[in-house]
Amino acid sequence: MKLDYDVIIVGAGLVGLTAALTCAHKRLRAALLDAREIDSRPDKRASALTIGSYNLLGHLGLHSKLEGRLQPMNKMHIADAHIGKISPLALEFMDTKSDGPTGYMVENEQLRGALLTAARDSAAIDIVAPIHIQNIARTASHVTVSLDNQDLNAPLLIAADGRNSSLRELAKINCLTKNYNQKAIVTSFAHERPHNGVAYQYFYAGGPLALLPLTGNRMSIVWSDGASAIDAAMALPETDFVCELQRRMNQLLGDIVLCGPRQSFPLSLQIAQRYTDHRLALIGDAAHAIHPLAGQGLNLGLRDIAALIELLHAAKGRGLDLGTAPLQDYEAWRINDAKLLSATTDILNQLFSNDIAPLRHARRIGLSMVNNLSRSKSVLMKQAAGTAGHTPKLLTT
Repeated sequence: MKLDYDVIIVGAGLVGLTAALTCAHKRLRAALLDAREIDSRPDKRASALTIGSYNLLGHLGLHSKLEGRLQPMNKMHIADAHIGKISPLALEFMDTKSDGPTGYMVENEQLRGALLTAARDSAAIDIVAPIHIQNIARTASHVTVSLDNQDLNAPLLIAADGRNSSLRELAKINCLTKNYNQKAIVTSFAHERPHNGVAYQYFYAGGPLALLPLTGNRMSIVWSDGASAIDAAMALPETDFVCELQRRMNQLLGDIVLCGPRQSFPLSLQIAQRYTDHRLALIGDAAHAIHPLAGQGLNLGLRDIAALIELLHAAKGRGLDLGTAPLQDYEAWRINDAKLLSATTDILNQLFSNDIAPLRHARRIGLSMVNNLSRSKSVLMKQAAGTAGHTPKLLTT
């Protein structure tokens, strides 16, 4: 039978929109479905983009749409900390070979706006939202998604519907989970001194504090701590909250003023035990949700997309069934990367989120030693940039 689409994507968040645009870039026709209104997605968070992710957006023609909205990260400074005191023994990353940024920061609403505009302009993408999915049938030959008034058919269904993925549950794919008993506060602030494109990661006993540069002399923060501590911080009046944040920053950037609402969310680790099922592929948070301390959540999802669409494009060129041929290769390609990064962030969070004196001294010395080993830093930078190992072509220049 002649199918309506090459893929049906469920979930129109940042990952789902990028997946649809990447399909269109590779001449694959996509239906993008979501239960919610496509425009009403207020999100005051910001995302760190690795160079690989930045390259993917360039292939999709989004650099011009994001002009003036991307803040280069010229350096990453990582240090152990106590309230009011930052350890001088630190680890710093910068791209000394290309003399370029190590990555970019972008506000989620700005990125979403650019993705959505491009998706609506694409003749290869049909956006159907808000919509109620009545039924999903994955047969031997294709997938049929039944909506209120029509059926959509494709060889492959892609789940981009987040960490609570209904498609993953429907496929009975279990997850390995770990509750960190931590929460994170996300907000942004304007500051007195220039940030010069430097990102900071301070490790406190309760959890890390990330300070991430935005355009216009602003910073985005991700402040992780024990759940009760974050609840208490959220309850503080704004003036007291700013004072506490200043203490943790050691007055790094001079006077600060909040320029966004405070939002908090619980932290946990969740990795799907497999990324595929019959005519189904998981991407983004549907496949993996990790601790935000490395800022890699969105980047992992974009790497999923680059790998999966590369395999789908190659399969279509050879006349193969898109719903069967690429799936085994996709899972083998992506699952180890996600497991490695999730394990790394988990270990780092355990290692740094405590106040055991001998361990505190050892990790400070360890950061300083790695900082002086160029080969070790190069390996870590490649891993963080998403260019280590077998890299999808769409993540390269």
